Amino acid sequence: MILLAESGSTKTQWRAIYPDRIEELKNTPGINPLFLSFEEIESIIRPVSGEVEAQLPDAVYFFGAGCATLMAKEKIGKAIFSVFESPEIIIDSDLIAACLSLAGNKPSIIGILGTGSNSCLWNGEAIEEQIPSMGYVLGDEGSGVSIGKQLLSDFFKKQMPAVLQMRFSEVYDISREKVIERVYQLSQPNRYLASFAPFVQRHIDNPYCKKLISDQFENFVNRNLLYYCRTRQIEANFCGSIAFAHADILNAICKTHNLIVGSIVKEPVDGLANYLKDKVC
Repeated sequence: MILLAESGSTKTQWRAIYPDRIEELKNTPGINPLFLSFEEIESIIRPVSGEVEAQLPDAVYFFGAGCATLMAKEKIGKAIFSVFESPEIIIDSDLIAACLSLAGNKPSIIGILGTGSNSCLWNGEAIEEQIPSMGYVLGDEGSGVSIGKQLLSDFFKKQMPAVLQMRFSEVYDISREKVIERVYQLSQPNRYLASFAPFVQRHIDNPYCKKLISDQFENFVNRNLLYYCRTRQIEANFCGSIAFAHADILNAICKTHNLIVGSIVKEPVDGLANYLKDKVC
């Protein structure tokens, strides 16, 4: 049995992969080694062992946000080994997970638009080019974090239409002091900022919200996708909650730039599980 984890900053999805089937396990909180300690990561992973303890995994595949560096991989790997003692532990980024899930062995432009955002040119075997995401402070265009930042800024600077300003204050119990504390002093500010993105989806028929999403996707395409050498020659495939929720707007923005859009899925985990089942089991 192979254990698969696909983790964003918000949640981690687990699958147990057998030669003849794939079993869905319970989700756990997101595991981003940039924001969590070894002890915190281990405490999130440990409950999963109760679901597979009858048969410890032959290998554990972990794909997650923030897992591109050696230091991050080592932290995750130690936590996984402390729980499962698996003889084989493979750790890679959520971007690789998206590539394998959405494109497999085919060349593709890959875009992630979820809590954060990322992209690359996948040649069917490896990442050929990548414009760095730069994270929620310096990048993450088009993501839930970027949408949340814009909403909060517009709310406090009174750039939001009056009717939405009123509804926003009704939905969220916030103050300038609370927001500053959560963003600048407490842990996981990216997750907090992204928590405001569903407000836009609920009010997407309002011109302000539609323009906000359009501008975010325009920034994502202009500052990332258009710099890849084969952008207009191969399909662009997307995953993530923001891409999926606003697929019609994403399609429209891509069309204005003559991009060929393939699939737009909410989560890559099932496509990734099927890929590993075919390739590894």
